[in-house]
Amino acid sequence: MKNITLPKFKSSAGSSFYYELRTNVENYFKENNISKFANTTVVTKSVILLTAYFGAYIAIMTLGLPIWAMWLLALVMGLAMAGIGMGVMHDANHGSFSKNRFVNKVLGKTADILGASSNNWINQHNKLHHTYTNIYEHDEDVNGKGIFRFTPDAPLKPIHKIQHVYWPLFYGFLTLGWFFADVSAYKKYRERGLNKSTGKDKTKEIIEIVLFKIVFVTYMLVLPLIFLDVAWWQVIIGFLTVEFTAGLILSVIFQMAHVVDKFDLSNHDKFDGESKDEWAVHQIKNTFNFATHNRLLTWYCGGLNFQIEHHLFPNISHAHYPKLYKIIKATAEKHQVAYQEFTTFSEALVSHVIFLKKLGRPHTV
Repeated sequence: MKNITLPKFKSSAGSSFYYELRTNVENYFKENNISKFANTTVVTKSVILLTAYFGAYIAIMTLGLPIWAMWLLALVMGLAMAGIGMGVMHDANHGSFSKNRFVNKVLGKTADILGASSNNWINQHNKLHHTYTNIYEHDEDVNGKGIFRFTPDAPLKPIHKIQHVYWPLFYGFLTLGWFFADVSAYKKYRERGLNKSTGKDKTKEIIEIVLFKIVFVTYMLVLPLIFLDVAWWQVIIGFLTVEFTAGLILSVIFQMAHVVDKFDLSNHDKFDGESKDEWAVHQIKNTFNFATHNRLLTWYCGGLNFQIEHHLFPNISHAHYPKLYKIIKATAEKHQVAYQEFTTFSEALVSHVIFLKKLGRPHTV
């Protein structure tokens, strides 16, 4: 693996911005005497989403439903899978769902039950994406893997000319991509020094990844093929419905928070050396809120529409983002740090597609 030089951010020493930001947020929790972890609303939502996912699965397997009803329940499973990923697994693997580490670990394992790897997620998402947001070759969310060009720093390929057209098709395969890439990803993160486990711990992690893959394939494909009175191809269609629905939703939510037409172009030179911004400022410049007044969206997507709040304080449950929003925005404006947001979901989505189109052409960004 080629040697990669990690980017460096401008020192925050002498800067009052991040210090004041943290102080204001800490004071909010102290003055209101509330926990930074999940509240009753988030816990209730978690129960609803987990019940919807496994309830729909049990109904498909046991009720002898007509094929159209099975397909609708597969759609429900996909919607619930995405919701679990955004609102349960995500907080848990950040350690922000509960003050109890065991609870976080158990709920974080929902990633593994749904076909991904919580171990890889923590390395890729927490350590890379949250540290080096939108920096090509370091934040894998903008690497694009050749199919997409998500940043001006990535090489332009002929196929990118139509990426603004084919994005819905490929976005739908996000979760399947995680499933198939987890073993190689585990190896890659070890080579990068992100995973330093050795001996029995290393063996345990590898066995865990493989076993959870077997469990996932067993309940999603093997058992339906054995026990359901449907054709094999109908089982495959149901499986792909679940995966495509979840993958499309997750991809859209993730990309609208970072890859949009407001993308900060002033500091993207592959970061050979030191960024001109301190880490907190970099996060705000490369992160975008959207539809923060949409309560249903906030509930469903685990507050990821408050992406700025999440990136600055990932160790705080999304239950508190609407309140932190006002504090963080006011502090940013006081220090003349541009706080970027879209009023509606559709506005952010259109901006994302426009940016994809621009990135597919030379010299347009």
